[in-house]
Amino acid sequence: MTSTPSSELAPMTTSLPLRGRALLLALLALAVLPLPALAAGENYGRLSGYVYDPTGTPLSEVPLTLSGPALQQPQERSSGEDGRYEFPLVPPGEGYTLEVKVEGFTPIKLTNISVRLGQTTPVDVKLEVFTETQAVATYEITERVNPIINPDSAETGAVVTAEKAASTPVYNQVQTIAQLVAGVGPGNSPSLRGGLSRWGKFYVDGMDTTDVSDGSITATMNYYAVENFEVITGGLDAQYNALGVVQNIVTKTGSNNWTYDATLVLQPAWSAAKTQYASNQPLNTGNLLNSTTRQAETTFYAPLLAFGGPIVKDRLWFYASGQWNFSMREIPLTIKGQQENRPRDTQTKLARLKLTWQPTSRDRVSFAVNVDNNTITNNIGSATTSPEAESRIDRGGYFLIGNYDHSFSDNVLFQLQTGATYKHAYLGPQNDDMNAISHADENDNFFTTGSSGSLSSSIAGNYSTEDKWRFQFDPTVLVKAGAHQMKGGVQLGYLMGTLNVGTTGNYRYTDKGGICNPEDPSTFGYCNTRAAFYGSNDVLGSNTTSGAVAQLGAFVQDRWTVNRQLTLIAGLRADVGRLYGDDGAFVTNLVGIGPRVSATYDLTNDRKTLLKAHYGRSNEVGDVFIAQRANPDIQRYTATFNPAAGAFPDCGPGTPLANNVCTRSGGANGRSFASTHTPTSVDEVSLGLHREVSQGVVLGTDLTYRRYNNMWVDEEINQIWDATGTRVIGNVNGTAGEVFLIHNPDSAWRDYKGVDLWAQGKLGGWDLLASYTLGFNNGTVASYFDGYGSNPRTQYLFEGPTPDDIRHTLKGAINYATSFGLDFGVRMRYLTGTPLWQYQSLTSPNATNLYRSPRGTGYTVNRGLANFNDPSTISELRNPDLFVIDAQARYDVGRLFNIKNKFEITAMVVNVLNNTSTTSIIDQYAASNSNYGLSRGRNGGLQAELLLRFRN
Repeated sequence: MTSTPSSELAPMTTSLPLRGRALLLALLALAVLPLPALAAGENYGRLSGYVYDPTGTPLSEVPLTLSGPALQQPQERSSGEDGRYEFPLVPPGEGYTLEVKVEGFTPIKLTNISVRLGQTTPVDVKLEVFTETQAVATYEITERVNPIINPDSAETGAVVTAEKAASTPVYNQVQTIAQLVAGVGPGNSPSLRGGLSRWGKFYVDGMDTTDVSDGSITATMNYYAVENFEVITGGLDAQYNALGVVQNIVTKTGSNNWTYDATLVLQPAWSAAKTQYASNQPLNTGNLLNSTTRQAETTFYAPLLAFGGPIVKDRLWFYASGQWNFSMREIPLTIKGQQENRPRDTQTKLARLKLTWQPTSRDRVSFAVNVDNNTITNNIGSATTSPEAESRIDRGGYFLIGNYDHSFSDNVLFQLQTGATYKHAYLGPQNDDMNAISHADENDNFFTTGSSGSLSSSIAGNYSTEDKWRFQFDPTVLVKAGAHQMKGGVQLGYLMGTLNVGTTGNYRYTDKGGICNPEDPSTFGYCNTRAAFYGSNDVLGSNTTSGAVAQLGAFVQDRWTVNRQLTLIAGLRADVGRLYGDDGAFVTNLVGIGPRVSATYDLTNDRKTLLKAHYGRSNEVGDVFIAQRANPDIQRYTATFNPAAGAFPDCGPGTPLANNVCTRSGGANGRSFASTHTPTSVDEVSLGLHREVSQGVVLGTDLTYRRYNNMWVDEEINQIWDATGTRVIGNVNGTAGEVFLIHNPDSAWRDYKGVDLWAQGKLGGWDLLASYTLGFNNGTVASYFDGYGSNPRTQYLFEGPTPDDIRHTLKGAINYATSFGLDFGVRMRYLTGTPLWQYQSLTSPNATNLYRSPRGTGYTVNRGLANFNDPSTISELRNPDLFVIDAQARYDVGRLFNIKNKFEITAMVVNVLNNTSTTSIIDQYAASNSNYGLSRGRNGGLQAELLLRFRN
């Protein structure tokens, strides 16, 4: 018998480029060809093993039945000629039962089996000959099977169940889970083993929902709507093409049983520790550490609701969830000698609906929609910004996911995963006055009034609107032939984005001692400079650009179970990306080939000691961020006030730029792509040894080497520098100015060498997920377009420890559950400090950072001065180490009143030790008025939350 498989876009402001349409149609045509495949992200786990007779001889054609609470209907399979069986599409969960009934043998039930997302649970069955002295009824055997030992893959990482996540003191955000796993860096967009955070991949129900330009999730989602969090850190199968951490989120599905889950999160102001300084902005408090002003407060409240059940019993089910977060964090500021607490209000709204339809025992269809919206007020929160010049963020998005599973037979399975994502982000003035003009007073630390200042040092405008889309189509098939499990497939995606940047009122003033009004002669003494902003079309106003990428990935893989001990996995994938810049202009093609070879070997032939080895390559074939790199910036024409004329000169397109009366920046930025490119890639070699030390607990050691190749660089190719690298003495083309070539040189690289020691599993009431990582991250590039290549005279200094070189990481999420409804959870992390690199900011001949020592070092500063002529004073620079402990206690109050459902009260404390020590240090040096060596940021103080949760 066959098994039963388990579990209106917003108007576009730009049209698809003609060549993009043609390519997309060609890719879709390829998609319908009969290519073998498997889904890009997995939604299921697997159960496999061997059936033996009492002598150890494999038995073929033995019927096996799998049942469990996560299955709508039982699944059935038969063992093959070698005695091996496999249930390939099992929803992750616990409490599965495997039943075997064969004439002449004692019937067996193996119970309490757990299946983890994306992993294989090995369960062997040994039958005993039935005798008349035995009971006629089913002879039941209870066996705890450890799913952490995964003999079918060399992948590294961990699966965190919804229950494990709920018992761990972390905030209710799906992005927080990955950092619990060995090899993954800190933060909600973490890096992995020497890589960049932008290389992460985020799958939801198997579909790629990664942001098209920065590697984050397109739209966040309700925390309690997730069933399993799979975090893959290495040893990737051929179906994945990722240079960073892979997060695969499988959401909850409705069933024939009605379920509900209601939670209320409470964090009143009194539950958070208070300080007399801003934890991340100590310079803005005016050093008033003993101020009598009311201390800044933090509050957070959030209701969460989820429920599901049948629409049509045995055929159609639903699961819906929603969440609304209310957060307020006051920022202590000192403005003109007066201290204030400026509130930063954040609201986040999340909603999700998932429908599942099973028309036949061979077919299963699901459709899901996820929506989110996030608003933040007083986003700048700076002592140099007046309240009317504050900015706000309004962002949100959604994704639509459709899944179809069809079982042609026990040996041929088909899947289709398709959908679309959309993300919108607005950052601009909080007062929404698009005609207000910004004024910054040069004599008052550039205190800004009227409207917001520039978005950043690299973005001249003070508002931006960004829209991003992804369209994904991934048909898949899996074929089983004897000891071979073959898969392969195509993955098609079209990524696009538009960016609009402008300045309110189209002008910005820099004043001296007051507010300049060019129409009021009494204010002429305050007038200094006026900047006018033009789009790339030379029209006064905002600037809109676009970018797009058409992607095609294809892969094949064979998992060969040689025997009970040895499994070999070989795969190959090819990836192609076609990049388009502004107005659909073709940029480049990127083509990468990624071989994968893995092996697992059961050293002791008892499913308790597993040796794993892997080599693989992944290639990045472009995203919208890369496609937009050569797009023109908004143009800024700056005029210097003429006191004699009592006016600013007219500066704009066509105006002569001479004598510093009129200056221009932005526009066509002098960047162009090289004619050919080698895609950024990573080569990984790993070796692991995993050992079950007790029933349910595994210790592991994983050695990893990663080499990241051909990273993106802006290489300046026009200016000729003197030997010191501080002065331009000529230009290749005879015209002053920077000219950049965008390419991927072999010299732009990073590498990682590390070892992970980890423990995972359950032992009695304990649930462990802990690790220690020793890692060495080095390279010549900190990130894409980080300045490597801007000055050939200083390029040799760029090799050294990269900014995320965390040498030692110790972390753990440890839980203990009592037998009377009370459980405890502790999360701790210790990280050694990341490297710093002393630099000076230059405005001439270019706006750039000047480095004088190798990456990760700096010159000793004595009485505020550094002697750059004495190399003996160079020393290593690093941020301070970080140590934080979080804890929670949870009790099921329903037990006191014999309530069948759970009524849980959870008290969670983040940063139990109230450690507000410095986390980062300023490494910018200046000969005068320098803040070099001062604290740039501090760890947030103690915060406590109370969670009330009622569920069945």
